[in-house]
Amino acid sequence: MATPTPTHASADSFKAGICSILGLPNVGKSTLLNALIGERLSIVTPKPQTTRQRLLGIYSDERHQAVFVDTPGLLEPRYALHESMRAEAERARTDADVLVYVVDVGWTPSVEHAEAFLPVRGVPSILCLNKVDRVTDDALAAIEDRLTGGSKWHLAVATVATRGQGIEALRLAIMDLLPESPPLYPVEEIATAPLRFFAAELIRETCFEELSEEVPYATAVEIDTFRESADPVFISAFIYVERESQKGIVIGRGGSMIKDIGRKSRLKIENLIDRPVFLDLRVKVIANWRRRPGRLKLLGYNLPSRPR
Repeated sequence: MATPTPTHASADSFKAGICSILGLPNVGKSTLLNALIGERLSIVTPKPQTTRQRLLGIYSDERHQAVFVDTPGLLEPRYALHESMRAEAERARTDADVLVYVVDVGWTPSVEHAEAFLPVRGVPSILCLNKVDRVTDDALAAIEDRLTGGSKWHLAVATVATRGQGIEALRLAIMDLLPESPPLYPVEEIATAPLRFFAAELIRETCFEELSEEVPYATAVEIDTFRESADPVFISAFIYVERESQKGIVIGRGGSMIKDIGRKSRLKIENLIDRPVFLDLRVKVIANWRRRPGRLKLLGYNLPSRPR
């Protein structure tokens, strides 16, 4: 894990800070982070609520360093995992030096949420009008007028994150709003999480892609062993589910589903680390883990502090 450390630049010649990306689930926050960094760091699937924890991605140039924070979608919690996800998003919101709120202009609830959303006072906030290819120019103009009538947004930028449209303009706007500071991380770093975190996320992404209905939401992934010195790299991991019936679905008839998940996950991890990988997956049941704070903590999820 990278440790924040000043490097060669001085505060009066360099801008650096945290840029948190917020919005409802499935509006394109993770895709936007990947586009801003220029690397595929955050997992992306068509299903909402894929992102569960904050992910930090780092973009540096000669005069700037932006630490982008991808966050879980802002939602009303229904159980302990949702509370953890909401707390992660709120923490990122209050930690931000610059805030980017992402709205899916083709989805009415997202537009309505953006209208009601209140940025943190004193934090420059950018409205990212994403997926503008889903609406007509006239509809986009009406939405922009509706959302920017007050003074809560520093500016609005239109994007299509999946195509890279508007990304450079958004990145430049963010960089301009960063505070003067030396770099927060070494300029060669692009992420703060260790490789085992990304391996677990890629396995979980594959579960979301291959499994249907409620099953992917009931999965969690834990890396048991990560031997980077081995050739091939040896990784063993547990896929946790909440019920025996879900375990049977993840394994599949004759082990077909777990083999498929393993093969596709292995290819993703090999592409990430550019080395051959031996991946061993096992499925275990932890009953109702999403609703049990103790189990969530064991699986690495942060929970909001309870008032005393």
